[in-house]
Amino acid sequence: MRKIALFLILLGALALTGRAAALPDTTKMNVLFIIAEDWSARTPGCYGNTICKTPNLDKFAKTAVRFDRAYVQGIACNPSRTSFLSGLRPLSSGVWNNGQEMDKRLPEGTITIPELFKQKGYTTAVIGKFFHKTDYAEKQLMAFDRIESYQPPPGWKGPGPIMKFPPPERTGTAAKSNITVDPQEVEKRKKGEKKRKKGEQDPVLKKMNSDRYGDSGFKLEDEGDWRNAQIASALLKEFAKEKKPFFLHVHQSKPHTALVAPKQFIDMYNPDLIPDPPAPLASLMPNLYPRRATSNPDIFTQKAATPRQTREAIAAYYACVSMVDHNVGVILETLEQSGLAENTIVFILGDHGFHLGDHGYWSKYSMLEETQRAPLWVRVPGASGNGQVCREFVEFVDFMPTLGQLVGFEVPKAAEGISFAPLLDKPDTPWKKAVFQVQTPEEQTVRTKRYRYMTFKTGPVTEALFDEEKDPWETKNVAGDLAYAKAREEMAALLKAGWKAALPQ
Repeated sequence: MRKIALFLILLGALALTGRAAALPDTTKMNVLFIIAEDWSARTPGCYGNTICKTPNLDKFAKTAVRFDRAYVQGIACNPSRTSFLSGLRPLSSGVWNNGQEMDKRLPEGTITIPELFKQKGYTTAVIGKFFHKTDYAEKQLMAFDRIESYQPPPGWKGPGPIMKFPPPERTGTAAKSNITVDPQEVEKRKKGEKKRKKGEQDPVLKKMNSDRYGDSGFKLEDEGDWRNAQIASALLKEFAKEKKPFFLHVHQSKPHTALVAPKQFIDMYNPDLIPDPPAPLASLMPNLYPRRATSNPDIFTQKAATPRQTREAIAAYYACVSMVDHNVGVILETLEQSGLAENTIVFILGDHGFHLGDHGYWSKYSMLEETQRAPLWVRVPGASGNGQVCREFVEFVDFMPTLGQLVGFEVPKAAEGISFAPLLDKPDTPWKKAVFQVQTPEEQTVRTKRYRYMTFKTGPVTEALFDEEKDPWETKNVAGDLAYAKAREEMAALLKAGWKAALPQ
């Protein structure tokens, strides 16, 4: 009986997928994939923020489908990117935190999105970060014909995107490489390299965990993200002269910490006009991320921010978002001017969300809404859904089957998402009833339109339930409230049933 029920669920999903027939012929279209890091879905203007300035993204939203309920499957960069690049959820990929090596954990035979595009005959290119750590995913880089890196931006105090290039010799057509790396930074890292005890942090990484925010002290043209936009523009002009379809990924490191940006963006915001975030939920804080219960991993480490510092940091974060918006605008303008826009599918997204002082937290690494929800825009030229807002649930693990349906590559049977191509035609089509995220195998969460439910392995709180209609900032845990007993039971059952039980009917 259970097998029959599952079959009917999948049959229903396939039936809905068939509605994408109203979409134009996309099988020969190019794909442009733009990812920004640690991007809160509450910040773009078209998402309802009246303070943060994102004119280019707001303009793009009028020509694309904006997804209001797009959710990642992990709590940080590595699990999130591994999930949507492999089409596997964290429990299947074996990657649910940043320290787990993707190449060593993915099941044998796993094929990623760039590999599928390369197999289909696309020219594949990556600018900057794509996988979480290049040395973790060096084999995956072999899926790209063109690899462009930038020298670390002057304001960046972390390890920087220093990649081990050129990659190992590849079979088949020789790959083009145009690598720009700061040789001084490379030598600096080599000289400082030493064996570290287990658990000992790289001293360069420690510098990243600072309370820096505000003016970077550098001009826009000195920022790595701006250079990435320039490289992307140059590549698009090259691709416009070629007849071969392309898959191009462009990376933006902001608004990831440190929250610094050129003065021209910092000056766009007055901290006095920034509203205070919701008050912390003290009873749940130890469970958000046990190893960081008393500190933040990204900003305001080992201390709490004052109200003034909070407003200044949020203003700086907005400045970083505005810089990303500026850079994305450069890329989109080139896409239009080169004549590629009418034949290019565009994905713009954040790899996950970010807490901006809500819950007293300044990072990702949680199962709360601020980490799990991220901005997402998708434009398919000629799609009838362009310019509309989709308020149905989609998950980032759905990217692979969606792209597979759009451009016509065969999606691996192991993929655990479902194509949301029908939503690009009709954004109001009833879709998934829930989305799922993982912090650890024992700590998971499920979100419906009304509720979020989560379980914890240890700590003073073992489960949490939030009423999203009454409490959208998730400040009151009602799991122990008798009035919510039925809702808690139903959400617990839904989490246990898993993602297949939430597929469109």
